[in-house]
Amino acid sequence: MTTTHLPHHPPVVPQTQIGSQPARDLPAHEYQQRLAMERPAVWRGIVALVLLMGGLLAFSAIGGAIGLTVDLITGRWDPSTTGTPGMTPALLAGSLGGLAMLTPWSMLLQKWLFKVPARSLHSVRNLFRWRLLARTALIVIPIWVAYQVITLTLMPQPTTTQPLVDTIALLVLAVTLTPLQSAGEEYAFRGLTFRIAASWGWGPRTGLVLGILVGSALFMVAHAALDPWLNIYYFVFGAALAVITWRTGGLELAVLLHAVNNTVAFVITAVMSYDLNAGFDRSAGVASPVMLIPCALLIVVAGVVWWRTRTGAATSQTVTRTANEG
Repeated sequence: MTTTHLPHHPPVVPQTQIGSQPARDLPAHEYQQRLAMERPAVWRGIVALVLLMGGLLAFSAIGGAIGLTVDLITGRWDPSTTGTPGMTPALLAGSLGGLAMLTPWSMLLQKWLFKVPARSLHSVRNLFRWRLLARTALIVIPIWVAYQVITLTLMPQPTTTQPLVDTIALLVLAVTLTPLQSAGEEYAFRGLTFRIAASWGWGPRTGLVLGILVGSALFMVAHAALDPWLNIYYFVFGAALAVITWRTGGLELAVLLHAVNNTVAFVITAVMSYDLNAGFDRSAGVASPVMLIPCALLIVVAGVVWWRTRTGAATSQTVTRTANEG
């Protein structure tokens, strides 16, 4: 796993005057510590999390309603005869699009409730580091393709007969909306939630542990799985990506891993004609201890990132900002 070694003690930028407002320098900090630096009241974090989860439900409902409307208009779903609608490309597109809205929603909540610039949610450098993402993708993509193939071989999915247009639609969604959906979940749980929970700690390490635990637990709950093996997987998935976010100082690698994971899964589903409804089944008994395989892989990847950044957790460059920025 190739990562960028960020400076542990960045150069100090002298205080300046920007417009009519005095500027102040933000000290070097780890990613999850950004909100803690503002010492926000606990109630702000609680309100933010309630609004975040409320937004997740609202966006998902709106996206689902749009998808069902498309299916109703095109005759894919008839409530008088079909009953409960199955997963279709239109319904999937609505769901993915709704979750993608979590990215701007998380940024808005951070800026509105904590007066912290929205762009800081990308990374400690206040930008999305595309070069880091591209370099890491060369390693991550082959590993995740192999992992998905092995997992689906050990846990074969039921197949179904689907029109060619559905296969093409699923492939298009896999490479367009799925990365945006994955990013939305990362900005919500490894971004805003991670930072909010970390701000509740009595110190940096306590905050880090709280951030990992709370963010991973909410990520698990958001998937509404009743199967214990799936819940273990979702929790480990969230915890591993939180550790990676902490060590690399940004969301880029977490977004990449999440996007590759989901995109490859959808591509294989489309090509192999796996039943989408079965793929979204999270009822008790649908999974097995085989889910420990991806858990182990995630732990290994997080461990490699930790080792590669062992000289010190990624910190920000000192940022000069105006007093009323946010």
